[in-house]
Amino acid sequence: MSIERMKQQQFTDVTYGEWKQHAEAVLKGKPFDSLQTRTAEDVELQPLYTKETAEALGDALERQVRAMRLSKTARDFLIAQEANGQPAVNAEKLLKKIRDSLDRGNEMIVYTHAEGLDWTADNLDEFRELLARYPFYLKTRGDGKFVRQLLDEMTTEQAENVSGVILSDKPIEAPRGVRNKCADTVPVHLAGGSAVQEIAVALSLLAEKADADNFEESAASLWVRFAVNTDFFSEIAKLRAFRTVWAAFCSAYGSAVPSIPVFTETSLRSYSKADPYVNLLRAGNSAFSAVLGGSDAHTVLPHDILTGSTPASLRVARNVQLIIREETHTRHVQDAAAGSFFIEQLTHDYAEAAWAHFLKIEEAGGYSEVIRSGWLADELQAKWQEREHRAAIRKEVLVGTNKYADPEERMQEVDLESKAEIMTAKRLAQPFEQVRERLSRTSLKTAILHLGPLKEVKVKSDFVKGVLAVGGLIPEDSPENTDGPAASAFIRKHGIQYAVLVGSEEEIERAVLHLASAGAVLDVAGRYGAGQLAQWRGQGISGSVFTGQNILEKLEQLAAIGQGGEQNDET
Repeated sequence: MSIERMKQQQFTDVTYGEWKQHAEAVLKGKPFDSLQTRTAEDVELQPLYTKETAEALGDALERQVRAMRLSKTARDFLIAQEANGQPAVNAEKLLKKIRDSLDRGNEMIVYTHAEGLDWTADNLDEFRELLARYPFYLKTRGDGKFVRQLLDEMTTEQAENVSGVILSDKPIEAPRGVRNKCADTVPVHLAGGSAVQEIAVALSLLAEKADADNFEESAASLWVRFAVNTDFFSEIAKLRAFRTVWAAFCSAYGSAVPSIPVFTETSLRSYSKADPYVNLLRAGNSAFSAVLGGSDAHTVLPHDILTGSTPASLRVARNVQLIIREETHTRHVQDAAAGSFFIEQLTHDYAEAAWAHFLKIEEAGGYSEVIRSGWLADELQAKWQEREHRAAIRKEVLVGTNKYADPEERMQEVDLESKAEIMTAKRLAQPFEQVRERLSRTSLKTAILHLGPLKEVKVKSDFVKGVLAVGGLIPEDSPENTDGPAASAFIRKHGIQYAVLVGSEEEIERAVLHLASAGAVLDVAGRYGAGQLAQWRGQGISGSVFTGQNILEKLEQLAAIGQGGEQNDET
């Protein structure tokens, strides 16, 4: 077909009804509802969103677009990378790192106050000069004495030029142009919170920090901090939904919608020590969703932050954002996600749910009260347990950790006690790292017994290898078509402590008769009925390995075998 004919090619319009009819045919008897999925926020996702979906939102769609336009005044976002990594450096070297990062594309001075840096008067003067020239993001704990000293001793000219934000435990007086009251939702996120819970908590914190009698003036000191996970579309909708409910929040005070900076950072929740370079993919995914969602300033956590970042990883983290900025042209668009039928609907659903949850928090006494009573902690824990279970059964995939793991990799351990947020963050990968570490201290020898032709058992064999790889285990492979006596001999020859039988039901039936005295804990590969498993247990089979299983529990059982503990049993 010529280029001209291609240009003239027309596609037939297809209605939603026709598409649904075709989808049902492809499903071959499965219900159409099976294409729907439910998010952690209890929002049901449809398999297809159309123009009619957006039109059904009516005025809500216009409110979402207007909220983005009013509360985010800049099209671009700031690259906010922290220049100092581990270990802590002296003040002079820190300032050199800050200047170097700014020269290489960083746009904010991001600094976490660390005790013990030898600040001289000249160093402090140089730091104040930098703070007056560049936007800053200062993080401090306790009474914030160091940050107060920095700001209080600025010259009049410096104080007039500063712009930035302060994240602190206690309010710190700041010059005009510096926002010092943060609605920080990162702790909620790292405790396992959903997008809806994060937005609701942000509003409740803002309600506590805003001055109801002088709302517009007090709003000039407010800013918001979100962690952004790898749920790409969900995180875009989360940030857009926050701005939507912010507009509703302001209207409750009878105020116009003032701009409010939304600072974001990649979430530690999905980071892993195993296969840390996959964290780069997670960081890129998270950063792009933050930008599309309307972040004003973003921080990419280095891929090796869990084991100690290096100058190279800090540079790569900064470059992730530079690539997004230069290659996607999102800096030229204020609301790049506007008009997407799916994202607009998801934004609406999250905004509605978050507003209802915010009212629930306020009815319970507000943020401080729900923290004091433990009500919010219980909610977050329940949501976290849901996430942990999904990861354990691999409904939520962590590449390199609970799926496609490299069994030969050895995880690096570094003392990170100075990084309190890292140490307290709940990460989905952590239980897998812990059981893998337990297994690494054992000499557990495992095997896969192929009871049929390799072409017939390879799928199950590869699946079992994948499960064992999550624990850092590399099984011995028996030859194909191994029968019972040969399997028993294979176990004894290699000193196998745990083996999985892979084959048809009939082949397993024949093999188990010869394996009871082999001296290994035995599982079968595949999902079998309770009756069949009960029969095999009487013949020496302990349990099974199958899709949808809680592999954390299975690996914990293997660790117990390796440490000479109880015998394996079905999960």
